[in-house]
Amino acid sequence: MPQRVLFKGYTVSGAAREDDGKWQVSYVIEKDQQLIQKAGFVLSHCAVGAAENAAVLRGLQRINEWDDE
Repeated sequence: MPQRVLFKGYTVSGAAREDDGKWQVSYVIEKDQQLIQKAGFVLSHCAVGAAENAAVLRGLQRINEWDDE
């Protein structure tokens, strides 16, 4: 089940789907219902929940990077 978190005024959601034994993982960052960023990556050797959590964490890290810029 996709994960969704509110962080620093942004909504970060993450999802994972299995593809050929690996997880296609994606996250979406939105603010005021507008798309800010969407990205994806591949993970393997983990449970679907861990893959979804990794997607959300990657989105949260990205927001923190913006604060550092």
